[in-house]
Amino acid sequence: MRRLLLKALAGLGAAAALLASAAYVAARRSLPVVNGSIAVAGISAPVEIVRDADGVPHIFAREKAGALFGLGYAHAQDRLWQMEFQRRIAQGRLSEIFGRATLPQDRFLRTVGFARAARSAWDRLPAAARGQIDAYVAGVNAFLAAHHGTTLPPEFLLLGFEPERWTGADVLAWGKMMAWDLSANYVFELLRYDLAARVGSDRAAELMPGYAPDGLSIVGPHEPIAAAWMQGLSRGDPAVADFLLGNVTSEAVGSNNWVVDGSMTASGRPMLANDPHLGTRIPSTWYLAHLSAGGFDVIGATLPGTPAVALGRNRFIAWGATNVGADVQDLYLERLDASGRFAEFGGRQEPVRVIPEIIAVKGAPAEAIDVRITRHGPLVSDAINANNAEAAPSQPRAAVLPPLAFRWTALDPQDPTIASFLELNEARNWREFVAALGSFVVPSQNFVYADVDGHIGYYAPGRIPIRASGNGAAPVEGWSGGHEWTAWVPFEALPHAFDPPSHFIVTANNRPATADYPFLLGLDWPEPYRARRIADRLRAAGAPFTPGDFEAIQADTVSLHAQTLLPVLFSHANPADERGRRALALLQAWDRDARGDSAAAAIFEAWFLRLAPTLVGDDLGPLVTANYQERFSSVTRFVVRTLAGPASAWCDDVRTPGSEGCNDAVARALREALDDLTQRLGSDMSRWRWDAVHRAVFPHSGLDAVGLLRPILSRSRPSAGDWSTVDAGPIASDRPFEQRHAPGYREVIDLSAADDSRFMIDVGQSGHPLSPHYDDFLPDWKAVRLHPMRTTAAEIAAGAAGTLRLVPAASR
Repeated sequence: MRRLLLKALAGLGAAAALLASAAYVAARRSLPVVNGSIAVAGISAPVEIVRDADGVPHIFAREKAGALFGLGYAHAQDRLWQMEFQRRIAQGRLSEIFGRATLPQDRFLRTVGFARAARSAWDRLPAAARGQIDAYVAGVNAFLAAHHGTTLPPEFLLLGFEPERWTGADVLAWGKMMAWDLSANYVFELLRYDLAARVGSDRAAELMPGYAPDGLSIVGPHEPIAAAWMQGLSRGDPAVADFLLGNVTSEAVGSNNWVVDGSMTASGRPMLANDPHLGTRIPSTWYLAHLSAGGFDVIGATLPGTPAVALGRNRFIAWGATNVGADVQDLYLERLDASGRFAEFGGRQEPVRVIPEIIAVKGAPAEAIDVRITRHGPLVSDAINANNAEAAPSQPRAAVLPPLAFRWTALDPQDPTIASFLELNEARNWREFVAALGSFVVPSQNFVYADVDGHIGYYAPGRIPIRASGNGAAPVEGWSGGHEWTAWVPFEALPHAFDPPSHFIVTANNRPATADYPFLLGLDWPEPYRARRIADRLRAAGAPFTPGDFEAIQADTVSLHAQTLLPVLFSHANPADERGRRALALLQAWDRDARGDSAAAAIFEAWFLRLAPTLVGDDLGPLVTANYQERFSSVTRFVVRTLAGPASAWCDDVRTPGSEGCNDAVARALREALDDLTQRLGSDMSRWRWDAVHRAVFPHSGLDAVGLLRPILSRSRPSAGDWSTVDAGPIASDRPFEQRHAPGYREVIDLSAADDSRFMIDVGQSGHPLSPHYDDFLPDWKAVRLHPMRTTAAEIAAGAAGTLRLVPAASR
């Protein structure tokens, strides 16, 4: 019997090995061809794609249209699954491949109408931009036409479907989703509404103090509606939820860039640096590419699914961008009639536009929804309420939202932002650069600029509304007409600078203009810690800068947040036990550098996370507290003001019969932080490290939730820094101490003749798990070691992986 059992087990093992081997062989069939010649339709002259040692494609063509065709083909080769997943997010068509699990997300995505807005913008796009996008789309479709079944990326085989042909509107749709990721000031509106309802307007203002006027500038019973909103968007696929809520669960969506003129560099020519901080995922948000066609030559970071180099350089200029944080979203409370088909405005009833949507669901009947749209935008509350109504009985009951319409610049019929990027790629000087930005709509960005002639500059383009009244801080009533958008801030009046006397420009999501700027750009800028640290390092340099010096600044992990907060905490901390005293001694001796090997950094970050729940949890309740503590800048300002002043009522826990002071609250927060770290790291504090609990997590887009696939497809790495450091390492407050936002792309651009320019992305160029370029950038990303930005034939050829020649189908 035992022998039979062993034989059976051996047979099962052999069968499993055979299946695994077959799956491996099948998966390898879908690796991209990087050598040889392929005949394709859609081009009139050959296009060459040379992949260098890092897997970066260098695309050579006779004209720009051919280079864009090659980019579309290369994107499809390396990132087709990512492109398809992103397209389905934008279209609200996830349930066709994932089933009912993603129905709540499709419901919301269809209601907002990202794909509707993309189709409208495509119809109104200038002909020149449409022609360039058509060339790119033709490249994607040329790849699709020749790849089916096992020659498609393995995700398609696992999910049992093939992608449809690409369209111009698909290109614009992902641009809308990127704008969503960078335009979430609606979160602050909802939070202010909840805070005021819980503790009154005056105390709510204490919890969310504004940006300091002299802060660093570049030039009835209430149920919490913010919690209901978040619960409604949290249901479904985790990767999609991370994207929709990415800038809600961590004060992280931001970036750094700076530029200096030749008076500050060893070469005597300008240098520029940029590192945008977006959600971590695998494949990376970014894809490196170089396009060359006659006089057109551009290199940098692209977004798979779109045809332009978003950040980078051409032969004449370089540019980088950070998010402005402009207030371009408003929520309007609507007064509907009993039928729900009319909304009051100005004393009259206006018909609500109704758009029927059919959501196909894999393995289940399709769901029909009616999207209702008022003059202010779609009633997003319909989707949130429907999602929350389906919550399991074990989940917290969410409030029913009143009718809320969502006004956002990205939903307007006309949006030529993609045309702006295409023109930017060809700009040769400041005048052409500014002209290209004139058609930029959303998301408003802080662009820094440098050129080979020695000039530097800054511009913050975008369509930013002027309101009839109010400041967009909280939801407003939509029926009186008193809060309408009446105009846009004039382009010429938007913040900008050219060859400033300081010889450098720094932006890091800090306030774009001084407090006396005549227009309202927004309200909710983070504390300017990163901008201040970069500016301090630029001013303190004792020698002219080299590209290596800029790389070192990008790797800086000194926490100005800790420098600001610890003196205030020390004045109230008086630990009663030896463990607390030892922790305090480590913090007092700490140099405030949040290195990965620092025990003090781990203690400080854990302590900070406990401050908001300890100080305000009794007043706000668990749901509102959870949303509030994610706003790290607001919490920091509140804690500093509360603890630096006289005894504060915030420090007393109203849930207890006694009266606690601020010393008690601070001590309790420290005690709870140490309890948490002891559970995670053990009792020997000398062995604690920040990077032992702080990990950058790169979940696979779409399949990370499948436990068996996660070890194969997803990645994580120990990390350093915090939300305030130049090398940003923010933590997600709902998943301490995970880092789910990071500098996903870095560039240092040298405008001298030597051109010692460098760049890299966070994970790897390929989206295929069997490719050597799936995650090969991770070690250098962690160490902030950038790779050469190769543009010469000799550099590209050195160690090149192969040359793929695309030839017109008729001429092969």
